[in-house]
Amino acid sequence: MEIQGLAFLPCFWATWTLLGLFVAYTVTIIEGHAPTYLLYISETGSYFPESVVFSTVFMLSSILGAATIYLQSRFLDIQSAAIEDHCSIAQKVLLVVGLSSSIGTFTVAVFQVEAFPVVHRTGAVMSLGLGTIYNIYQSKCLYRMSLSNPYVCHIRMTLSLTMTVTLITFLLFKIPLLYQLCNGSPCEEICNASAVISEWLSVLTFMLHYLTYYTDFQHLCIIWRGDKTEFVTLRKKIHSETKIIIFQQEKECTAVLYEPLRMYHT
Repeated sequence: MEIQGLAFLPCFWATWTLLGLFVAYTVTIIEGHAPTYLLYISETGSYFPESVVFSTVFMLSSILGAATIYLQSRFLDIQSAAIEDHCSIAQKVLLVVGLSSSIGTFTVAVFQVEAFPVVHRTGAVMSLGLGTIYNIYQSKCLYRMSLSNPYVCHIRMTLSLTMTVTLITFLLFKIPLLYQLCNGSPCEEICNASAVISEWLSVLTFMLHYLTYYTDFQHLCIIWRGDKTEFVTLRKKIHSETKIIIFQQEKECTAVLYEPLRMYHT
């Protein structure tokens, strides 16, 4: 049995996360749990019922993210073997970084900012910080190994760099000293608004980055054989092997058909 079209996984992950955040934000505003429309992402999960939406969205997002990162790692392994570019240690380190980012996302979902501020922020740093490192290095690797056209690789790298810039901007505007200098002035509002916008842009570009995986994941498939061993491989490779098997079977059938004629002439 073959499951084709693994491209649905990064698409579903990005759509689920962004749509879920929009729902959590909308519920927060409708319920009147925010004094302003400029909310940090964590603030969309501070109160019930939006907290349930927030936790559900990020818990499933962490699972989808881990699955996507693992499959992307397998894709790099396959492509590395194909082009004889052996960098297994670097790819394993990259896999650990990506999975750690997913663990951070799960931490954000379970430990919300109002009840566990330190743990929540630690998870956010792991999710976005390690996610940024993973995306940049991944984009660099995919310039050599991607099955996409160069324009997709350029878009992927651009999104990764944009996320890096917005994340750094967010951290700069969250420096406590800056708020102390701007205390009680319009500058404080500007800093707060800039930090909020930068955080949302970071998450947006983070998820859009994974939408570009569609072109590579459409070549991936999962196969369960009779011994129930699971394989992740390229679809085009499977189709080529299938054609070879069919051709060999046709040759064997032809040989069986002509065997009686050989015996008759003998």
